[in-house]
Amino acid sequence: MKLAIYNLLVLLLIPVFLVRILLKSFSDIDYRINILNRFGYKFSTSVRKKRKIIWFHAVSLGEVIGSQNIIQLLLKEFDVVLTTTTPTGFRQAKELFNQDIMINYAPWDFHPSVKRFIDFYKPDALLIFETEIWPSMISLSSARKIPIYLLNGRLSEKSFNAYEWVSWLFKETIEKITYSFVQTANHKKRFIELGMSEQKIKIAGSVKFDLINLETVSSPDLLKLPYILAASTHYGEDEIMLNAYQKIQENIQVKLFICPRHPDRSLQIYNLATQMNLNVKLFSELSDNNYDVCIVDSIGLLTNLYANAEVAFVGGSLVKRGGHNLIEPAALETPILIGPYTYNFEEIVEKFVNSNACIVVNNQEQLFLSIQLLLTDKEASRNLSKNALKVVEMNKGSTHIQVSYIMEQLGERN
Repeated sequence: MKLAIYNLLVLLLIPVFLVRILLKSFSDIDYRINILNRFGYKFSTSVRKKRKIIWFHAVSLGEVIGSQNIIQLLLKEFDVVLTTTTPTGFRQAKELFNQDIMINYAPWDFHPSVKRFIDFYKPDALLIFETEIWPSMISLSSARKIPIYLLNGRLSEKSFNAYEWVSWLFKETIEKITYSFVQTANHKKRFIELGMSEQKIKIAGSVKFDLINLETVSSPDLLKLPYILAASTHYGEDEIMLNAYQKIQENIQVKLFICPRHPDRSLQIYNLATQMNLNVKLFSELSDNNYDVCIVDSIGLLTNLYANAEVAFVGGSLVKRGGHNLIEPAALETPILIGPYTYNFEEIVEKFVNSNACIVVNNQEQLFLSIQLLLTDKEASRNLSKNALKVVEMNKGSTHIQVSYIMEQLGERN
């Protein structure tokens, strides 16, 4: 009965979902491409090797990047069909895996749509990355005796409060998960409070500490001049960064790269910088060094940008968006600044803060002073970078733990 009520609500909201996709498609046409996937139709049929099939769900860009090592290891034994919900995640998956896996937009969590997906692929297991607790997806898989595994699970206090509010539905959903690997003790505690059995959950750390292969990082000529990087920024942070940069410019010759979390905001940031009388260019139009500010208007560049930056501010943290992953710049030995709002990565950030491996700034003035310090005091910059790399090295190994368990449980097709 509860699941029926939930599906009725989803059905009533589908027109809203469609309008939202239509509006977003004006800035990113890919929102409209493959829209039939959302209803459970027109799925990818490539790369079927008659092995067991794993349905791997990674909601967006960050999760696709974070799960790439797991997927590559699973491909040695299984076929993988990956679902994501955003164009940035979809494009990144295509770039990372090419034709090695089947990639689709996830069907909306409506019983008929999910059923069509399961009927089409007949997956042998469902692997959910981080925090994607969808009642229809999980309930239908469970009803088909498909084992369900939560990998790299995390549950921030904000997400916990949201799930707790609808615990009448999610408690039964969580109980259907076969086994869960979570990042920290706090995450484990929250999942248990929502209804997960303590015998079905294990703390394994974060696979994102295993992500970086430094040998793959190159240095394009356009990135060889000194620059500050503002990475994964959200609305409200760009203006703060641009104001701080104008003060930096008074005494230090350095460029600024802004890489918004959502590339469709690039023109908006470009116009803002222009209004502030800054010499600004889009990265896609960059051909020489005649600029002060560069707006990165495409994806897939962040690793190179981190690797060559003098200092990196990791966004989503000066505004209340919960922050973004700072493991990548740490592994690349880039000095890191973050804001105070990092609840999506609370335990990871705590490791860095306690190890003097990043600087927390609370406002524009602190951002300016911290950037100025790291640009002028090379010893302080080196110490911050070395400490961050040590944090990464000390927390590796989660990928092996989780993949080994999955392979042991699923084995090979007879």
